[in-house]
Amino acid sequence: MRTERNRDGSWNVWMSREEYQALPRAADSFQHEIAIRLMGDCGLRVGEVLDVEPRHISRMTDGRHYELEVVGGKDTTGEFVDGKQRETWLPVDVEATINRYVQTEEIARDESLVDVTERTVQNWVEKAAAGAAEESGDSDFERVSTHDLRRCWANHLLVEEHVSPRIVMALGGWSSYDAIEPYLAAPTEENIIDSMSGVAL
Repeated sequence: MRTERNRDGSWNVWMSREEYQALPRAADSFQHEIAIRLMGDCGLRVGEVLDVEPRHISRMTDGRHYELEVVGGKDTTGEFVDGKQRETWLPVDVEATINRYVQTEEIARDESLVDVTERTVQNWVEKAAAGAAEESGDSDFERVSTHDLRRCWANHLLVEEHVSPRIVMALGGWSSYDAIEPYLAAPTEENIIDSMSGVAL
């Protein structure tokens, strides 16, 4: 795990995929897990998580995969009155978890999956991170914020899976390459070891 301290005292954290997966495992409930996974597996911002309803999920044309409509996404251009809309990739196992939660809690198609405040979601992430820190013995987990989940998602796609930046921009709602470049330029410690261990220096 890589951490970088900001001038305001906050931290940026880059987790490997394995490190990230400790967070949803440490979640207290299905709802907490879903909130975490919408950020870490789908690239949503914390505010976007609160808008997700079952009706926003649809099967893709191949009949096997799913997409999630993100409504009211962040708009840095000022062109959209109610925020920018996009579709992002919804992993099959995340869809299954959401579907199980919807059925168990009898959530309507137009009802929010996560009907709480942003601060509450941030608290859920902090609590899961504390649990992961205790389980793993790695205190860096305690520096993880909601935005680090989105950072982990983008970094994984760009650096580890080599997905086209244009696709990641579309899925994550970034309007310029400059906005996504920091995610591309921030490898995890594991990436650095894999790339540099065979270099003759």
